[in-house]
Amino acid sequence: MQTMMFCWHGCYHANSWVTCPLVESGFVRISMTTAYQASFEDARRSLATLNALPGHRFVTDDVDAASLPTVTNYKDTTDAHLVTLARRHGLKLATLDDGLIGKPWAAGIAENPLLSPKPSTTSG
Repeated sequence: MQTMMFCWHGCYHANSWVTCPLVESGFVRISMTTAYQASFEDARRSLATLNALPGHRFVTDDVDAASLPTVTNYKDTTDAHLVTLARRHGLKLATLDDGLIGKPWAAGIAENPLLSPKPSTTSG
């Protein structure tokens, strides 16, 4: 997962990338699962290393529940929150979740960076 994030960061959006409190907490949470087995301190250090990469910007989370799009499933609330935050700040939300990309309220905001066309490096 971290390798994919670095590839996406380096290949597609090397000039800027953004985290917010919810994303950073999610990174720590996932890092501490049995799949990755990081300690809390190791996860925080890894996050600090990622945040020190060129182009990182931290966005304050200013989304309240009243501004979320209407969702039909409780499982969509966090995604709706992140989509709303990205839209509010003129950003794209990188996700590997094809289900999220297909939600009408995520159109134009949520995208799979592994499927996105790579920017051209040639001029012409």
